Amino acid sequence: MRHDAAKWVPLFPEGEVPFILAAILRSGVRLKKLHGTELENDLSDRLRNLLDRDSGLRVRPIELFREVPLYDRKRVRQRQLGRPDLMFLYSTGREKPWPSFVIESKRLHVTFASGWKSLVSDYVTGRQGMMCFIEDRYARGLESGAMLGYVFDGQIARARSSIAESIGSNHGQLKCSRSPGFRPSSVLKDDLRVSESSHSLSFREFKIYHLVLAV
Repeated sequence: MRHDAAKWVPLFPEGEVPFILAAILRSGVRLKKLHGTELENDLSDRLRNLLDRDSGLRVRPIELFREVPLYDRKRVRQRQLGRPDLMFLYSTGREKPWPSFVIESKRLHVTFASGWKSLVSDYVTGRQGMMCFIEDRYARGLESGAMLGYVFDGQIARARSSIAESIGSNHGQLKCSRSPGFRPSSVLKDDLRVSESSHSLSFREFKIYHLVLAV
């Protein structure tokens, strides 16, 4: 039975993740906000257009989609779990469904009419932030996913430090399985724009990659 289940829902190959993360960092250099309070959905739309033209990603057996609905298929009446900002599908040829890798994006360090806000709590403990994975809405059948922070004031180091501090303060809620909870990435070790955290979900380990882009 386990063999059949694994064949039906194959895992996304972790070897492809570095290519995705590197492509986002390359494309992210060209991504700039159009105004001071632009929504993350608009930024993600333009990022998707840049990724579609990224030569390094185009040669991989991966296809990118925006806001694909996810459903709880264990129920008789299927319930929509959400719409991840970015979903990468890995081609296994004719065998379907293709395994996926999803990314959720959030704004950070935004200056509103009322003043500057870090928005780190939305990223870390907000329902549409890391909790999308921790609550298993976007993590079902997956080994890893990613969060993408659009840093509006360009203060990358400050944003990373705030995320690390918030993850540490909410260690239990986030089901962190290692200390420190926020550490340099094991796949792109030399790039400070990428970090990772590990979480214990439903009797398995789940890794979240964290990317921050100055926009």
